[in-house]
Amino acid sequence: MSISSKFDPLARTGRDNQTYDDKHARQVAGCLPIDVKNQRVLLVQSSKHDHVWVMPKGGWENDETVEQAAARETYEEAGVCGNIVGLIGDYMDYDKFGFPKTHFWFFEMHVQEVLDSWPEMRQRRWFSLDEAMHMLRFKPIMQRVLQQSSFAQSSSQV
Repeated sequence: MSISSKFDPLARTGRDNQTYDDKHARQVAGCLPIDVKNQRVLLVQSSKHDHVWVMPKGGWENDETVEQAAARETYEEAGVCGNIVGLIGDYMDYDKFGFPKTHFWFFEMHVQEVLDSWPEMRQRRWFSLDEAMHMLRFKPIMQRVLQQSSFAQSSSQV
C-alpha cells in the first residue's frame, strides 16, 4: 500500500477549520522534502506569484496534528510523500504593525514516493542546496529553514 493512499485525493479548501494561537496568529505547517539519495530538495511554485518558489505548506487544521498537517500539505501541493524525520523549527511572521501574523512549523521529510498526479498539481522542481537558497531569496523564513536542516549540514560537509 502506498503512503499517498492515506490522503484524500482532493485538497482541503477554506479556513473554517484552521488553528490559531492565543495571539491570533494562523498556524501553518509544511515540509522541506528531501531526496536523500540524490542530495536535492523539492520546491513548488507559489500559488500567488508565478516564478516564485516556496516550500510546500499550509494551514494546520483542528482535526490533525501539526505533523499530519505538514505531511498533508506536502502531498496536496508537491505530490510527494515520505517520512517526517524531525522538526526543523517554528518561526513567527509579523504584520507591518509588529503583531504576530503567522506561526510556521517546518519539518524535514525524506521523500519515499513521488506521484504523477496530486490535488493541486502545482509546478514542482528539485534543487541543490545553493539553487534552493537562491530560489528562496525572497523568503527569509524559508531560507532559515533550509539553513537549519540536516540537508544543509550534510551538504556543507561534502
